Amino acid sequence: MNYLSEYQTFDNKSELNEAISAHISAHTYELNDTARDVLMMLARYSVKYPGVAHLKTATIAETVGKTGRTVRRAIALLVELGIIEKVPFLRAVSGGYGANVYRIMPYDVQSKLSTRGEVVKPTERKAEPVENENEPISSLKQKDIINNTYYKPFYARFKAFIGSTIGKDSQRLISRLYGVYLSHSTPLLRANAFDKVDVEQTGYNALHAAVMAMKSKKIRNVVGYYNGVLDRMLDRLYFDSITNV
Repeated sequence: MNYLSEYQTFDNKSELNEAISAHISAHTYELNDTARDVLMMLARYSVKYPGVAHLKTATIAETVGKTGRTVRRAIALLVELGIIEKVPFLRAVSGGYGANVYRIMPYDVQSKLSTRGEVVKPTERKAEPVENENEPISSLKQKDIINNTYYKPFYARFKAFIGSTIGKDSQRLISRLYGVYLSHSTPLLRANAFDKVDVEQTGYNALHAAVMAMKSKKIRNVVGYYNGVLDRMLDRLYFDSITNV
């Protein structure tokens, strides 16, 4: 049995989804966008063993498009609110701390299980292969993980991000940027080369990088920049997929 089964907090995906929905509804005004993104990513990695994910901070940061420092603040907030529990993990062979284990807590008992003010003792494991620590989202069938209730359709997320960062009167730019995304993604999805949600997340991460670069006045042609960033990120997605086969 995989070591992560010892940490799981739900019996099935439906219970996990219900808890995520309840946490988000209960903490609507306390959770910022980064904390929500981190929570949703942990949920996507927490399906094989419902409620538990074993991830490096750098992996989370790269996926949500934030710095490691920002992600650590988001995790601290989620822990403070009793939404997740962070369990330090000791490497049995090489020693020292490895990636943390994150447990998403059931909403109906969060007041009892909240880790506020508590120090969680590191868990030392016997030497065994760590198969899921950085397992790609596609291998965990991400599209089946979180019900669409918690995610806007991709175009809506794409449009909303541009509107919130550049301005609502930017439909022409939205169309041009989304056209770039379609030119890259359509052939890949048509050929079933990648999981749809992986491609969408890559498109969103590239969009975030392009818009932030434009706002900091590092670039002038945001459409061309987005095209280049998306191309490189999709290349990375491809190489990651063949590396993890």
